[in-house]
Amino acid sequence: MASLKNRRGVWYARVQWWNESYRKEKQISLKTESKVTARERLAEVNKVEDDIKEGMNFSFSWLSESTTTKVQRYILNDAVEKWLSQRNAEGIRQSTIKRNRYSMKSFMFFVGTSAPLSKVSTSMIDSYRNYCIQKKMKPDGININLRAIKTFLRWCYRRELISKTPFVDMVLKPKELPLYIPDRIYDKLMQLEWLNDQYKTAFCFYRDTGCRRSEPFLGELHGNWLLIGGDETKQRMDKELSLNHINLERLTKMKTVFEAYKGTLESWIGNLSKTFLKAIREIDGKETKYHLHCLRHTFAVRRYLQTRDIYRVKQELGHASVVTTEIYAKFSLRRLEMDFPSLVNSSKINENWERGHIFRGHTKSDFPVTTTINSVSDKWQ
Repeated sequence: MASLKNRRGVWYARVQWWNESYRKEKQISLKTESKVTARERLAEVNKVEDDIKEGMNFSFSWLSESTTTKVQRYILNDAVEKWLSQRNAEGIRQSTIKRNRYSMKSFMFFVGTSAPLSKVSTSMIDSYRNYCIQKKMKPDGININLRAIKTFLRWCYRRELISKTPFVDMVLKPKELPLYIPDRIYDKLMQLEWLNDQYKTAFCFYRDTGCRRSEPFLGELHGNWLLIGGDETKQRMDKELSLNHINLERLTKMKTVFEAYKGTLESWIGNLSKTFLKAIREIDGKETKYHLHCLRHTFAVRRYLQTRDIYRVKQELGHASVVTTEIYAKFSLRRLEMDFPSLVNSSKINENWERGHIFRGHTKSDFPVTTTINSVSDKWQ
């Protein structure tokens, strides 16, 4: 039987039960300070106690405009929309919400948008994962969808929309090292006659700063500092990037080109990615695995080869944890020296200058001075 519980003068009906090896509890507001009224409403709750324990939700008369108790049945589509709406209210970036929506649409296409939320099970998710594998989706794409489903179901469980969280098995795949672009390929990219200088300028900037694709355009310039707000970064942390005169000039040109562009930032970033892919395919073949984000990986391994300091690379990339950055230290240094002779042969490899990602709120002296080199890409200003 449900029991009464008083919280700050208001009465609640408390339903408790054991699920496997742990105790569960659900409290239902009785919306009254009167104990007599509370007992009357408790009797209504006790009528559906068994159904509540089975995970069903009810809209009681004192909680709605109805005069009778009704079952609240959530279909999958309604719950997804509620989840996405809340994520938007929480300030989750729009690109993430868009990706979440795509993942859930893929899942609902398989199970049906009108499927009862309470019927989503581990076996159903397993069937969806196997379906994606049969459709020859890439493991990374499948796992992105599965992570969204897992996050959604946890959200539903915390809000008592479902009685338990189904288990979500990811697709197993070998851990791959980051894909960087060696000098021999990058130099050929810069020598393509048809590739407009505005693209060469952007590619050089990404390679020499390690910025993510949208950061140069979302950040604000203050002198030679590029300030990027936490709401625009993947780690949700403010960043400050000090630019040398070459990269400052490159960024100015990039912003000028974008300001003259009539489309959105998203379409412009897509344009950069497509142009990079077109160019790299001409050099490395149609089956190339290189993409625009590889320029960030290239920056990371070059900086590690140059500094041998993974903590410094972590700081410059803006990672929240050095564990994320440590993957760049797994390459053979001899291999990196062979792939980046411009670093090995540079007479300025030990030249110091202040650059890299620095977190707002710290003084300049809080961080070690980093080193850099003048790369072969400097001629593409």
